Amino acid sequence: MIQFLWKRALKDRFKYVRRPIEDDEQVMRNKCKFGHRRGQTRKSLADIRFEIKTVQIKEEAVCLDPEVDEHINWFQQEYVKTEKDWREIDKRMSQTLEIRRKLIGGRTPLKDILKMFPFLQCPYQLFREFQLLTRTDIFKKTRHILESYSENILTSLSLVDNPIYIALQEKMEQHTDEDMLKHMKMTATCLLLPDVFGEDSSLFVIVNDKVQVSTPVLEVKNPFNMDVCEFSLYLEKERLTKVDDCITALAALIASFHVFGIECPRRLSQTLNFLETLIFDVHSPYSPSMKEKEKEVGFQHPVT
Repeated sequence: MIQFLWKRALKDRFKYVRRPIEDDEQVMRNKCKFGHRRGQTRKSLADIRFEIKTVQIKEEAVCLDPEVDEHINWFQQEYVKTEKDWREIDKRMSQTLEIRRKLIGGRTPLKDILKMFPFLQCPYQLFREFQLLTRTDIFKKTRHILESYSENILTSLSLVDNPIYIALQEKMEQHTDEDMLKHMKMTATCLLLPDVFGEDSSLFVIVNDKVQVSTPVLEVKNPFNMDVCEFSLYLEKERLTKVDDCITALAALIASFHVFGIECPRRLSQTLNFLETLIFDVHSPYSPSMKEKEKEVGFQHPVT
């Protein structure tokens, strides 16, 4: 009887704690070597590992705590309401931050993230998420950048034949209001910033055209017509949010890379590095050419 109980206990133990055989390294190697069928392509060890990893990520993505499910259902219902309870939204977004970061870090598709947490499509919540992650007010920092450096950035470029600069000059001749002129210059700076570093501006902003890239990018229509100007942030060629001005648009663009864990395009690296240097008040560790451009636009490092 004792022997029977011992065997039963051992069996039950291994029933629940043993590792699935598909995860075993030697089993995977044997499958690669012997497990293919006639007429089928033999899979590499890397392919099998990728499949197992993908399955595990999918399983983790759907195995949410009941409390998290309740939050997600609440978000989805609240999002479609005309009058929203922003205090409760802030509270619940803070409570679900950890699981949201795990899902984003686990490469859960963006459309699924936005379905579960639709308020990330709101600039305010996008900025708040950025602040929870970095303790930095992205909107305030972006406004300071555009207000402080627009004049120097515009004068540092050779823009005689640039269509955006030509359009800016034409519109400025039609107005005398200082606030409107200032807004036009900041908008132009937002559109032309990649040109300062000789980078691909189509990865940063699309003006009066169709978005073709999957990484975060701004779409701007009628940039210098204050009555009909439109700014939108696109991710994966889909509009994430529509905003009212260039400051909010640029802040949303920068925040989206951090919030959604998106790698910066190589052909835009110096532009975003420059912005992040200002946003996070850090010394620029970049190339001599980068530092020369910083001098041209009048950038001063914070005193430490």
